[in-house]
Amino acid sequence: MFNKEISKAVRLDVLGLFLAGLNNTFLALLVAVFIHGPGTTANQPDLLLRASWIAEHTPLWKVGWLFWFAPTLSFSWSYYALGRHLDSARQWRNLAIGVALIAAAVDIVGVLVNMTVLPELAQELARTIANPDPTLQVVFRSMEKIANNLTNIGGFGLYTLAGVLLLPAIFATPSYPRWLARLGATEWVISSIAIALLIFAPALATGPLIISFFLYAPWVWGSALWLLRKQD
Repeated sequence: MFNKEISKAVRLDVLGLFLAGLNNTFLALLVAVFIHGPGTTANQPDLLLRASWIAEHTPLWKVGWLFWFAPTLSFSWSYYALGRHLDSARQWRNLAIGVALIAAAVDIVGVLVNMTVLPELAQELARTIANPDPTLQVVFRSMEKIANNLTNIGGFGLYTLAGVLLLPAIFATPSYPRWLARLGATEWVISSIAIALLIFAPALATGPLIISFFLYAPWVWGSALWLLRKQD
């Protein structure tokens, strides 16, 4: 009975790692490009056109941000799913899990701003499109920046810090594959560079961000395979 329960727990952790890679590397990219694309600064630099698109596609915009809860929660779940199986450096893995939970909370605030506040402002701007209110434009742009900073710098920055904090426990676990540990280290170093660029040189951050996104899935999926093999 005891071994059976352990097996169920491991399967749940493997599921968490699999969903984290799927949601954060692939599904999130599809949503960002094909659902939110025209309403984001990355794809539409003109503020009024962004606001008009959001106002015209408010249900789609909200559904897209509703999906974002899945990447956020699976991201934080992945730290617990992996961290609890690491053998040593317990203080680092516990700290990493705690920081990941804080990251999820910050990220969710940004998601809620995008989902509930921006559509209201966009509809107000759309109603005055013939004679745009400069003050309303400033408010809209400010809320965009707040939401983006919460998700991209606050949330992702804390997730990156959690990943860095997890590395001592990863390298201190003898059974954890060395190549996978090095892949994790590469992932979080590149993510750290991306965060620094988002803060100081946003125009240069796209490359490191894309690389970090595409390294994340192989790392968590490799970790999921390690968990399965560890139980054999």
